[in-house]
Amino acid sequence: MLKRLLLLSAFLGTLFCTSLQANTSFQLNPLDGAISGTPGATIGWGFNLNNDENFLVVTSAAFETSDSLGTFTDFISAANFFVVGPTNSGSTVWAQTFNASMQTGIGSFSINTDAPIGSVASGDMILTYDLFSRSPLDADFNPDTDTLSNGNVLTATASVTVSPIPEPETYAMLLAGLGLLGFVTHRRKETTVQLK
Repeated sequence: MLKRLLLLSAFLGTLFCTSLQANTSFQLNPLDGAISGTPGATIGWGFNLNNDENFLVVTSAAFETSDSLGTFTDFISAANFFVVGPTNSGSTVWAQTFNASMQTGIGSFSINTDAPIGSVASGDMILTYDLFSRSPLDADFNPDTDTLSNGNVLTATASVTVSPIPEPETYAMLLAGLGLLGFVTHRRKETTVQLK
């Protein structure tokens, strides 16, 4: 009998936890989570977070990878406070593009200046959030009675590729080509004026 009660309570607990998170989704921008930049560059990800049941508040973001090509900085929880939920005290969708100066997006990745060209840091973007039955923006919000769960996790695959720095010769050739084009155009104008 005790065994049946334990199994039933485990089943109901799983069912309850699943229903709390049934309508929650998280995507990176770009969708494949793959970004690239040159050594010393700061790049990052945008995001799209959906939640239409209960109220979600992001508590942290982390890029977990075994490769140490740079440093991740969390923007989504450090610079923002936003409630994702189904009523007018929240919104069911929260989306941002990455902008380093405005600190929007899920976060930035600063590539080390000595990172080898072509190297890749692959891993997971881990988004941690708390879930509430009432919006924390509601005047009647009580964290003791309105908290459903803490430390929930959503993940998305992410990667950073170190791309080569454009070579100075490319710029020199472009400038030489533009200079030659300007010279040819100027000579044609002089020739046209002399013929008249």
